[in-house]
Amino acid sequence: MALPLSHLTLPLLAAAVCLSSCATVKRLTPDLPKIPMPSLPKFSTLKKVTRILPGMPDHDKVNDEDPQMPFNARGTLGYGHSLRVHVYEGTRSTKRVYNGVVMVDAKGVVDFGDKIGRTQIGGAQLPKAVEAIAATFRVGLRLNRPLTVHILSVEDVPVVSITGDVIKDEFIPAWDGMTIQQAVTVAGGRKLGSTNRGVYVIREGNRRFYSSLEAATEKTEPEPGDIIHLSPDF
Repeated sequence: MALPLSHLTLPLLAAAVCLSSCATVKRLTPDLPKIPMPSLPKFSTLKKVTRILPGMPDHDKVNDEDPQMPFNARGTLGYGHSLRVHVYEGTRSTKRVYNGVVMVDAKGVVDFGDKIGRTQIGGAQLPKAVEAIAATFRVGLRLNRPLTVHILSVEDVPVVSITGDVIKDEFIPAWDGMTIQQAVTVAGGRKLGSTNRGVYVIREGNRRFYSSLEAATEKTEPEPGDIIHLSPDF
């Protein structure tokens, strides 16, 4: 049975109007260029932690009962995660006040000894864990000078941190051939709209200033435990 003419023409007219409108929009809207995403490195070859002092363990284990746990630098810390920690007092004539490997216990706590105290970091990401550790050292050792906490590795995964004028403070794995520019890119870069360029690379509590990421990338290569601090002022 043949359909009335109106039943055939209405869908055809609607399709024609859609095609005409789409063509008009395409003519009026230029093709936007495709912006390539930065190629991120493959973490196949991690850097080695070279700043292990005599008498300290070669691996991130506090004893034979310390389990080997999976670790994600952007994840949260939990039972069995072992951290290699260096703590420095001061900014110019720095003094190391702690060097050791500590493990998160079943209650989410790491123990730095009776003189310093215990810190609750279970369930926290590394940037928050650093803040909590710093607070414990300030109170326990009654320190007045600035304090710098370096996390060199967790579960034998070497890490660097990116802080300051960034979208979010981050820890990322340190790989062979890493550059300052790559580390900042992986962390997401500066805050949106920021016009600052200055960079500090903090190693063993000592701060070195560079006028730009390019200058820092040219002059130095990140090492495990380094803090790449993007200046919020320059």
